[in-house]
Amino acid sequence: MPSENRTIAITDAPRKNKEPLLPRIISLILHPLLMGGYAVSLLFLYTDFNLLYAGQYIMFIVPVLFFTCIVPVSSIYCLQKSGLVGSDDKANTFDKMLPMLVVFFAYCLLIYYFSSRLYYWFLLLLAVPLILIVINCLISIKWKISVHMMAVGALIGSTLSICYNIKAVNPFILFIILFILAGCLGVARLMLKKETPAQVYMGFFIGIVISYLCILVGLKWEIMMFLRNLN
Repeated sequence: MPSENRTIAITDAPRKNKEPLLPRIISLILHPLLMGGYAVSLLFLYTDFNLLYAGQYIMFIVPVLFFTCIVPVSSIYCLQKSGLVGSDDKANTFDKMLPMLVVFFAYCLLIYYFSSRLYYWFLLLLAVPLILIVINCLISIKWKISVHMMAVGALIGSTLSICYNIKAVNPFILFIILFILAGCLGVARLMLKKETPAQVYMGFFIGIVISYLCILVGLKWEIMMFLRNLN
């Protein structure tokens, strides 16, 4: 009898609902750690980067993916295995801040890698995640915003700013695709119940505004340095 009761208790225990597969795939494809690679790839797709740096796409994308994806993922994995960072369901404030710091320093290394060769606005493009990480850490003290939506918003904002303020192009179809992807990602995060609608909207708004302004500041900085060198 005791064994039967134990079996019934196990059988009647509520099962944890599995997360929907499609939203998980969308969240994975549009993961914040992949946005750096997407941003650089889009530069070669819709601007004259493919002419200015013809045949050098691999020289750009490899260090970007290494510093923005491989280094953070491997570091966070080691931190979790060592017990310094808990899993997602057991993560406290410190557990969430530490991976952010890892990504922060990874982007610092990436900026240092490109610092002596490229435009100031490109360096500001790489600096956008640094600013967003600081903002997210400050907000996380009292509240929470969607990091996924902040990242895709940054991708769209930087693309808009580069197109309109620097390259004077209007890839309308690209913008439509990016906004559709952002909408799908927002719905996916809500379906997974990872964030609330307010957190999704706020994350996207902060990402798109900050990234747009950063590229604009980088352009102004580029012009100022050019005029200074003329004197």
